[in-house]
Amino acid sequence: MKNKNLYAVILAGGSGTRFWPMSRKLKPKQFLNITGEMTLFQETLKRILPMVFAENIFIVTGKIYQKKVFQQTRLFKIPAKNFLLEPQGKNTAPAICWAASKIYKMNPQAVMAVFPSDHLILNEKRFLHVLQKAVNLARKNYLVTLGIVPTRPETGYGYLKTVQEKEMLRVEKFIEKPSLSKARKFLENKNYFWNSGMFIWKAETILENFCQYLPKVYELLTQNSSQIQKVWPQLPSISVDYAILEKAKNVAAVAVSDIGWSDLGSWQSLTKILTPDKHGNIFKSQNVINLDCKDTFVWGEKRLISVIGLEGLCVIDTPDALLVCRKEASQRVKEILSQPSFPPVFL
Repeated sequence: MKNKNLYAVILAGGSGTRFWPMSRKLKPKQFLNITGEMTLFQETLKRILPMVFAENIFIVTGKIYQKKVFQQTRLFKIPAKNFLLEPQGKNTAPAICWAASKIYKMNPQAVMAVFPSDHLILNEKRFLHVLQKAVNLARKNYLVTLGIVPTRPETGYGYLKTVQEKEMLRVEKFIEKPSLSKARKFLENKNYFWNSGMFIWKAETILENFCQYLPKVYELLTQNSSQIQKVWPQLPSISVDYAILEKAKNVAAVAVSDIGWSDLGSWQSLTKILTPDKHGNIFKSQNVINLDCKDTFVWGEKRLISVIGLEGLCVIDTPDALLVCRKEASQRVKEILSQPSFPPVFL
C-alpha cells in the first residue's frame, strides 16, 4: 500500500567498472539489460512502485547520464524536478544529504528509503514486506539498513556485526570485505550480515546526523541547494557508511533472507543467480559450441564462441573487447581498466 510520507532515493551515478567489457563509462551496469527486458535501473523503479508514489521518487545521477536516465524513466512518470544531477561523483554521502534536504523541505514527516540502482532482487513481494518493517523501525528515529543473511563465506561484501536488543537488531560495527577465514567465521555466527547498501530513515533523522558528523556537507547542501554547481567541488568524496553510520549510535538492521538479492558486483556474482546446466555451465549467448567444459560462464552476442575443456572460467565477449578470467578473479576486472597500458577508447 502506498504511503504519501514514504520517499525513495535511487543512486544511479556509479560507473559499473566491474562489469567491463559490457559496462562502459557512458553505459554503466545499471543501464544494461542484464537479467531481462528491463535494465537494472528500471527494475529498481518498478520494484518500489507498489509502495512509493512516482512523485516521491528521487534519482541522483551524474550529468553525463542525464539523457539516459530521462529515457529509461519515461514509463514511470517521475517529475523532472526529482532528478538531482551531480556535477561529478562524490560517493554516497553528499548524494544522500542533498536528496534528504530536498525531501525534508517538501515534507518534514518524510521517511526516505535509499537504494542502489544496480542490484538484483528476485522476490519482490518478500522485499516489499521487509521494506515495510524497515519503514516502521525508521519512524522510531533509527537509521535502518537491510542486512542480508549470509548464505556462503563471501569475501566480496562488507558485513554488519549486530546484537539483538528488545525491538531490533542494533548494528555494532561495519566491517570491510573480509578474508576467507573471517568470512567463514561470520557465516557460522548468526550476528553477522552482508551490508546490502540499502538504507531507510526519516529525512529529519539523517539530516540531524549529517549536522553532527559531517557539518560542512550539511551546511553547504542545506543552505546552498540552489547553487549546487558552486558548492559541489567543495564537498568531500565519502560514503555514508564511513561518514555517518560507523559513528552514529542509533543504527539498526532488519535481517533479510529469501529475497533473491545480489549486488551484481562481479561476473561471478551474476553466475550465482542464474541456472546452470548439469555440468555447472551457463551460456548466455546466441551461438556457443561447447566441448567438455565445466563450471564455465560464457556471455556473448552474435559471434560464434567455441570453448573446449574449460573449468571455472568466465568468457565475456563484446564486439570490440574480450574478457577471459577465472570466476573468483572477476572482481579484479576494474584493475585492468586502471593499467597505464589500457587503451582509453575501451573505457
